[in-house]
Amino acid sequence: MKRIQCFAAAMAMIGLFVCAGAVAGAHSGKGDGHKKMGQYSGFEGNEEVLGAAVAAAIAEASPTKGPEHDFSGREQDLGLAVASAIKIMNSNSAYQHEMNDALIKMTLNFIQFAKDNDMIEAAVVEEIATQMPMMMRVRKLIEKTGNTELALIAVTEQTACFYQLVLDTQREPGKVTYKSPFTTVLASTTRLGMHDLTEQEIHEIWTVPRIKGAGEMMGVDLQVSDWQEDGVITISLPETRVASAH
Repeated sequence: MKRIQCFAAAMAMIGLFVCAGAVAGAHSGKGDGHKKMGQYSGFEGNEEVLGAAVAAAIAEASPTKGPEHDFSGREQDLGLAVASAIKIMNSNSAYQHEMNDALIKMTLNFIQFAKDNDMIEAAVVEEIATQMPMMMRVRKLIEKTGNTELALIAVTEQTACFYQLVLDTQREPGKVTYKSPFTTVLASTTRLGMHDLTEQEIHEIWTVPRIKGAGEMMGVDLQVSDWQEDGVITISLPETRVASAH
């Protein structure tokens, strides 16, 4: 299930790395040419031209001028990614869709199914088990270097299933802070009767045990803040006091 989630999310939200300014500039914002059914970027068949323009903008804005911002030869792929981002950003009739919508919905469905079938604990165990190869490599690195910061990186920046799910994070030495990503979608799906979960419930039965379990696998007692009404969550190392919500 985890592998399916990650793959689907990567395909649906590849536009995550595209700068928002370039996406906004590629569309008039007036909905010109949009059909009543379906989502269209307006660049169908011209994705390579779009990608070349965005690649040039990224290269110019790059703070590092490094290879990670050089998309030469990949203009078509970049254009397809940006076109997907345009379609997602223009999908706002029910609510303003975001780049992580597909992964949010798949995750909510997975948690809801586990809850309905009294399988939450088993689902958490399975979720952690699928990460074992990566976590064990990190554990060895921690044992070799003594750098427990690697455990924090492993459950956040290291995995696309985190950074594609959570669009905005604040990184400080020893901790990562972010806002629960489920708010917008959950408001709609609970209203429609698709889910009966709350964000606090997700935090307590899903987020916390997964992070704690992953930490145990790496030999580090990762700390996760209690649920806060503003949805701000902090994951931190044992040496760092868990910050209260902003």
